[in-house]
Amino acid sequence: MTDKPLLNGLSPAALAAAMKGGTSAWGQWGSATEHQLYIEPVAPKSRRRCHCGCKRCATHRGMANGVTLNMGCELSMQRWAARR
Repeated sequence: MTDKPLLNGLSPAALAAAMKGGTSAWGQWGSATEHQLYIEPVAPKSRRRCHCGCKRCATHRGMANGVTLNMGCELSMQRWAARR
C-alpha cells in the first residue's frame, strides 16, 4: 500500500516515477538499474559544473526512487534518464 502523504509532496516527475515503479524504500536507496529514472531541477544556488564537458552549471539532478544519483546540465540529464 502506498503512503498518501508521501505522494502528495512529490513533484510531477517523481510522482510519475513512483506510479510506474512503486514507493517501497522511497528516499532510502535508489538504483539506476532497479528503479524508474527521472530528473528534477536543482536550486539556483548550485555552483557545480556539468560533467559532460559543456562547461555550464549543473541545473538538473538525475534521480531514482527519490535519491539523487547524478547532476548535470538539462541535456545530459535527459540523455541519462532516457538511456533506459
